[in-house]
Formats: sequence, structure tokens, C-alpha cells
Amino acid sequence: MLVQNSLSEVLRAREELFSRTNWNDPTSQLQNRVKGEDLARYFVLSDSERVGIQNTIRLLVSTTPYYLSLSDPSDPNCPIRRMIVPTKEEAIFSLEESADPLEEERLSPVRGLTHMYPNRVLLFSNHSCSVYCRHCMRGRKVSSNEERMEKSDLESAFDYIRNHPEIEDVVVSGGDPLNLADLRIEWILKELNQIPHVKICRLGTRNPVTLPFRITDAICQIIEKYNDDNLSIFCNTQFNHPKECTKETKEAILKLLKVGVSVGNQAVLLKGINDDEETMLTLHKKLLEMRVRAYYLYDPELIPGSRGFRTPLARGIEIVEYMRGKIGGMGIPQFVNDLPGGGGKITIGANWYLGFYPKTRQHVFRSAVTKKIHFSFEPIGSNKESYYPKISDEEWEKWKPR
Repeated sequence: MLVQNSLSEVLRAREELFSRTNWNDPTSQLQNRVKGEDLARYFVLSDSERVGIQNTIRLLVSTTPYYLSLSDPSDPNCPIRRMIVPTKEEAIFSLEESADPLEEERLSPVRGLTHMYPNRVLLFSNHSCSVYCRHCMRGRKVSSNEERMEKSDLESAFDYIRNHPEIEDVVVSGGDPLNLADLRIEWILKELNQIPHVKICRLGTRNPVTLPFRITDAICQIIEKYNDDNLSIFCNTQFNHPKECTKETKEAILKLLKVGVSVGNQAVLLKGINDDEETMLTLHKKLLEMRVRAYYLYDPELIPGSRGFRTPLARGIEIVEYMRGKIGGMGIPQFVNDLPGGGGKITIGANWYLGFYPKTRQHVFRSAVTKKIHFSFEPIGSNKESYYPKISDEEWEKWKPR
């Protein structure tokens, strides 16, 4: 039974939580994580949230005190709160949803490894995160002790990679790989560094956002040690809202940059959180200020209990179209859909290219800045005309140069 506390009681409970947490110590942050049964102490819950906490069909609830401090205790529409607290939509399993929409398990030759693309694999390093985001697309695995990756499981994964010389790129994800102990992280990076055909390692971690204090000098020294001529290490994180861009996160990002690790951002388009143009533009401006380059903007996956987060496909296209011309290209993410059924990622762009008019050999474009129509000629002798979508005579009359 969730007891409803007043706002004054919630504020006192937050103050007590924050004061007993050794703020800059990642271990203390993890030890003081707030679980589902405690959310009523730190939020004035809505009826929808109470139903969601009690009946969620997804992963466990947990947040660090740091990430909790970014949320509004009284506003159910607070974007950070929406990513922490379940709502009633999480209790609904729709017909179109699947626990594993990308069929990662079908594409898993050994436990904890997904081999979808010929030269790349995804290594599921662990099952734990600092914050269990409500939109997590691996809710079937994250927070479940049954999905714990033992050292023997990781050794089997490394053996598979060694025996497949076509694998050049390993994404280390989870859970959050930076929730592992330093020694385990060093072992994983050392193993990958010693496989001659593995050239790229990408760390998929949200800790720069949810637990920036985990980016310690010690972990940066480990990463720097194995970020060498044999292995290039990158980091992809997930900022979803400008409120997540704090001085603490910037300090964490700068530490990674100083040891030669390029940081990219993979945002998820989330209904009621960041599905408007100005929010997404502001987010990516702040990311560039932190020297984080835009990478992906994900269309939400069809996972159980996710109907409260999903947006029309057109929203992502409209947002990326709006951003063009208002921020440098390195601040504009690729809008991607990771196709259900294990089809891999595809990019979905705005319709700047309108087509080709064979009679004049001209391509027709729409400017992202002025919205006016512009023209360019196909080279003489080209054999690619059949590749382009054709413009009809009627359309040409509407657009042709005057």
C-alpha cells in the first residue's frame, strides 16, 4: 500500500536522502538508490503513477539520489520524473508489443552476445544500471538477476569473437557496463584489445547522465590504457532532455574527452518528454557546449508497457527537419528506426530531395533554410537516372525555374 505524503513531507524526505548521501561518491549514490516502494516518500504521486508502481509489467524501479534531484516532486509531467516513475500505461501489454522486438535473442549465438550485423556484435556485459529508465528497450534483461553475466559467460563471448575474424566492432552495453567494478571493466577492455581483428570498442553507458561521479580518474586511466593503436574506444551515452545537462555531467564528459574518448549521444524520442522541436534543439545545443556530438534519435521500440512513450513516426522527421539550419550539422542526430524482427537500423530523413525530372536532367530540392525550391543537373553520361524518384510533368510545372 503506497502512503500518500504531503509536499512538505516529500521535501523533508528528499533533504534527508541527499544529506546522508556522500554526493560525489558513486558507491554512496548506488547504496542510496531509491526503489519503487520508496517513491511515495520522494514524490507527491498521481493516481496514474500509483497504478504504475504497483502494476508495472516492466523492469524494476531504481534511481540515484543525484538523478532524483533533477526531478520535480510535485509535477507528474516533469520530464526527468517521467523517466523515473512508472505510470498506468506501463501496466498494459498491447498486441503490437514484444519483450524482444529486435529479436536479439534469436540473433544470439552465445549467451550475452548479439550478432546482427556481419562485422559488429553487441556484448551484454551486465544486467545492472544506476537508473532503470522507464523507456528501456531491454527491460526483459535489465534489473533481472537471471540475466547476470558471469565471467564464464563473458569468456564464451570472447571465444566467439576470436573465432569470427569478420568482427571488427564490439559494442559493450548492458545494463550499464560502467556499473561493473573497475577490475572487470579493465579485463573486458584488455580481452578486446588483444583480439587482433577487433579495432573498435563502443561503450554504451548512461552513467554520464544518471551517475556522472562514476566517471572517475581511475576508470579513465583504465580506458586510456587500452585506447591505443590496437583498439579505438568510443562512448555513446543518452541525454534525452536539457535538464540532464548539468555541470556534473559536463565534468564527466570532459574527463572522457581528455583520455581520447569521443562521446556521442543517442537520444530516444519520448512522448511528453522531448517530442517537440524547441526541446530537442535546446538539448543538442547544450550537448555541443559539452562537446558531445549528436549521433542518433531513436524512434521508440515496441516494448511491453511503452504506449505512454511512443510518438507518431512523423514527429521524429519533423523535429530533425526543424533543427536543420538552426544548429551545426554535428548537432543534428540521425533519426533512426531499429526495425522490428531484427532488420537493423535505418535512417529516416526529411524530404529535402523532391525528385528528378528526366526531360531537363534536373534534380529538385527544397531548402532547409528558406524552404524555397532549388535545382541541380545530373552529369552528362550518367547511367543512374533510373535510381531517382521521377517528377511528373504536373509537378515540374509547379516547381520549374521561372
